[in-house]
Amino acid sequence: MSVHQRDFAENNSVTAAEIDISKNIWFPEKYDTLRKQLIPSFDLLYQSAVNTLLMSVNRPDPRIIDLGAGTGLLSFLIKEKLPQARITLADRSEAMLAEAQRRFHGVAGIDFVRFDLQQPQLHGEYDVVVSGLAIHHLSHEGKRKLFGEIQAALAPQGVFINVEQVSAPNDVIEKMYDIQHEKHVVDSNTPPEEWQAGRERMKLDICAEVYDQLTWLREAGFSAADCLAKSWRFATYAGWK
Repeated sequence: MSVHQRDFAENNSVTAAEIDISKNIWFPEKYDTLRKQLIPSFDLLYQSAVNTLLMSVNRPDPRIIDLGAGTGLLSFLIKEKLPQARITLADRSEAMLAEAQRRFHGVAGIDFVRFDLQQPQLHGEYDVVVSGLAIHHLSHEGKRKLFGEIQAALAPQGVFINVEQVSAPNDVIEKMYDIQHEKHVVDSNTPPEEWQAGRERMKLDICAEVYDQLTWLREAGFSAADCLAKSWRFATYAGWK
């Protein structure tokens, strides 16, 4: 672990003694193989995030941090398009970061840090902050606190881009979300046990409406916020400083 990595971890109160729940819930070694089967419109959502980044930055080597980076899937897609980008992958899970390190073995411009979204303290200045399917694990107050930290850490004209699982405006529409989600999973020939495991993971989710989150971004000081893509309970949205 580099000095930067160690300092980042210490400042976010993450210790090796913490229980790494990803080993028991998310199974990092399987995480990538099931993404498209479990997430409807995966390509639309993630490519929208990458395209938004490409249209929002004006330099070939932007400073990027990926919050809740997991195995580095979103960062990998970004690095393909911007090979000179300097990306920090931040996650509280050592197991997830280990998978990410294998993915980026030998790739320049990549750093890895332990970071807890529950206690966000972003140090330094970034051109771009991204996240993929992580922030919905926070309480609504935690989301709003994180948005404020992100806004403060962004350079002028910086952008925050989030691929996220969101909630519906009411229970009737939420049921529609669920029917559509399960249809995609079944049509994708997802093993039943994997969908059942996904159902169990979703019990930990604290989703918010995408429109509420756009409001929270504006309240946090972002000059503009918009939803760029949405497929039922999944969305890609962004805030510009």
